[in-house]
Amino acid sequence: MRVFPLKDAPLVLLSLIFFIWGLITVSSNSLIPHYKEAFSLDYKMAMLFPMAFFITRITVSLPTSFVMAKIGYRTTLKFCLIWCLLGCLAMAYLVRGEELVPTLIGILLMASGVSAIQVVSSPYVSLLSTPDKSVIRQSVATASNSVGTVLGPLVLTAVILVATIFNIDNTAHQVSYLFLFIALFFFGLLVFFSKMTLPDIKPKQMTGFWRGLRLLIKNQQFMKLALVLLLYIGVEVSFGTFTIAYLADQQYGDLGLVFATQIIALYWVLMFVGRVLFAKFGNTVNKHYLFSLSCVIAALISAVAVYQNYVWIGYLMLVVGLCNSALYPIIYAQALHASGKQNSQGAAILIMCSIGGVVLPFVQASLIDELSLSTSYIAPGLAYVLMMVLYWSSLKHRV
Repeated sequence: MRVFPLKDAPLVLLSLIFFIWGLITVSSNSLIPHYKEAFSLDYKMAMLFPMAFFITRITVSLPTSFVMAKIGYRTTLKFCLIWCLLGCLAMAYLVRGEELVPTLIGILLMASGVSAIQVVSSPYVSLLSTPDKSVIRQSVATASNSVGTVLGPLVLTAVILVATIFNIDNTAHQVSYLFLFIALFFFGLLVFFSKMTLPDIKPKQMTGFWRGLRLLIKNQQFMKLALVLLLYIGVEVSFGTFTIAYLADQQYGDLGLVFATQIIALYWVLMFVGRVLFAKFGNTVNKHYLFSLSCVIAALISAVAVYQNYVWIGYLMLVVGLCNSALYPIIYAQALHASGKQNSQGAAILIMCSIGGVVLPFVQASLIDELSLSTSYIAPGLAYVLMMVLYWSSLKHRV
């Protein structure tokens, strides 16, 4: 029995795209220690790699949105798939030279394609359905993204293991093979794209691109939801990153870095399970109250982490993955609806909000240096409270 009818082949393609960018994003984060080893860097310099990855959210999103407004979603998606394929091949080639600057350029090229394809595919998922089903379809796609985030570290480990079996012990060469594997996946997506009929949609835009952008920035509901999304991405990355440190630190979990890194997969698994459940039952619940409940539970867990220093707190923090599971599809669908006729510009701004994955973790890292690891959870706790305030405030501006 087919999981999706033939008419939902576009959803299958877009879900595969969500999957691979989730895998790339988490793999890139997991690669930081490998880059540090390959280039003999300290931790401060090693932060250049995630910075290079996330900065593309700012530099690429609006230009992609502009192109999308001119030539439509389908054609833009085709070019983005080609861009991702070539970007991964460039990364695979440049990292083999074991030189810092060329590798950073490779990351920029690869991540630029990933950022561009997010601008196209995120709204495309919602726009290929009726408004009442857009949240559920968005949840199906983001569940696929969660599968990618779960498998990312496992695929990375498998590639390194296979490379070692073939006596390829050089870290840079192992990373190169990972991106060759990902490039092959993008080639398969291009073949799939060419064999199917994907409906073309042009952004519902009655004004010029830049005028539409100015109108959108004045849209209070959309901008508040964009801030909510920025904060959400920040807390998602913070818990996915610093919970490893909490579980590994001798003062807290004392599980060791290797075991803690394995356990964090449960965080992403719970997020995946939550998104699958939301995709199935999301239409039966009040999404606004579900959003608030998820934020309250996550904020309470953050508060407990501030005041208690036990290993079970680290395990409890994994539950935040379940809390986060419904937040992204709810925020994104609400924000895209609020963007109205400026949906292409809206998609670009929402992708740019991924910079929250750098901002909030940096704030928490600063608190760790100045205070302590446990006290630093004040940052995500307050972020969840602010998310609720902004979200409910945005509802007052509905038209």
